[in-house]
Amino acid sequence: MKVFLLGAGNSAKIILDELDFEKVYVYDKNFKQFEKLKEIHNEIEYLDIKNLETTDVDYIIEVASVEALKNYGLKLLDMNKNLIVLSTGAFADKTFRYNFVKKLNNKNINVYVVSGAIGGIDLIRTISNKINTITLITRKTPKSLGIDITKEKIIFEGNSIEAIERFPKNINVAVTLALAIKNFEKVKVKIIADPFIERNVHSIEIKSEVGNYTFKFENYPSKNPKTSYLAPLSIVGLLKNIHSNFKIGG
Repeated sequence: MKVFLLGAGNSAKIILDELDFEKVYVYDKNFKQFEKLKEIHNEIEYLDIKNLETTDVDYIIEVASVEALKNYGLKLLDMNKNLIVLSTGAFADKTFRYNFVKKLNNKNINVYVVSGAIGGIDLIRTISNKINTITLITRKTPKSLGIDITKEKIIFEGNSIEAIERFPKNINVAVTLALAIKNFEKVKVKIIADPFIERNVHSIEIKSEVGNYTFKFENYPSKNPKTSYLAPLSIVGLLKNIHSNFKIGG
């Protein structure tokens, strides 16, 4: 498998640690970040996005940021390669989402939005038109949210679009849920800064015509405290599943 990684940070490192690729191209606007990754994974090659279309990569893997996906997303579709997206928060931008989907509909490629730091997406997608209410409660360390407090504090309550606008580097999960049910206003979000936890905690509460469901995910952060270790591993799992002829789950 040949891949192009947009982003050379900790998520890229985790993916490269977990999987062996035939060829790996990497682009990061911070070249020093690429050099740091190459010290660990010497097999990678630097490639500017403008030269990507002429390569024979199987997948473009975005592991950069919401800002990077918004800046490069449409250009990546023009490369006519299958695309895997981690920074789903970019799709909270209605204009970007519209332009992205419009262009994608004219392409013969697939875009995979990974589950990131949560699970249960197969169930949520399956019952999406039967959901009455869906609430995401996220607990994170104050450090990961860029604040300094000594006691638990609710720092946000609103919908998924408002959440990603306030915390673009921390709450991709909310937008992933909104994409799964195709409704950005329905996903309610509460974000709690908790100085007494050591891991990120996401709780999803659903009431529907099919049943009521509660999911709780206590994720260890990666070396980047803003990102759960599970998030890049969801890309690893997706790639393994794509290339298996015995597929489990939706």
